[in-house]
Amino acid sequence: DKQDGQNEKAQLKLCGDKAVKRKDYRGASNFYSQAIEMDPTDATLYSNRSLCHLQMTEAEAALFDAEFCIQLRPEWIKGYYRKGAALMLLKKHEKACDAFMAGLKLEPGNAEMEKALREAIEAMKKHHVATKSFKPSD
Repeated sequence: DKQDGQNEKAQLKLCGDKAVKRKDYRGASNFYSQAIEMDPTDATLYSNRSLCHLQMTEAEAALFDAEFCIQLRPEWIKGYYRKGAALMLLKKHEKACDAFMAGLKLEPGNAEMEKALREAIEAMKKHHVATKSFKPSD
């Protein structure tokens, strides 16, 4: 029955949310995964699981879920934020900037997104300086 499925999914999401509050990201990720099996079209579940992966420094998995979230809800800023955060973990600062800028196009002036973009730009500058100063000498 569809209603029972929705209730069970909501319960699983709630359990995941509570696990996140306890900083039990592995447990939360498992609850969100079970909920995704019940409803693979719920972008919120992918965003939440992406957060768990970020907290566990599982950047590739976080990026995968963030991109899925964006596919499902391209107008929702959170997917772009998670994608940018995952790309930062992967040290792909330029691509992270692109993700944060895409989010800002949707919601200009979003403080969290602007802060993340500034951090990505700083990281990009530092990386650029570091790679320039480590060129092999003749």
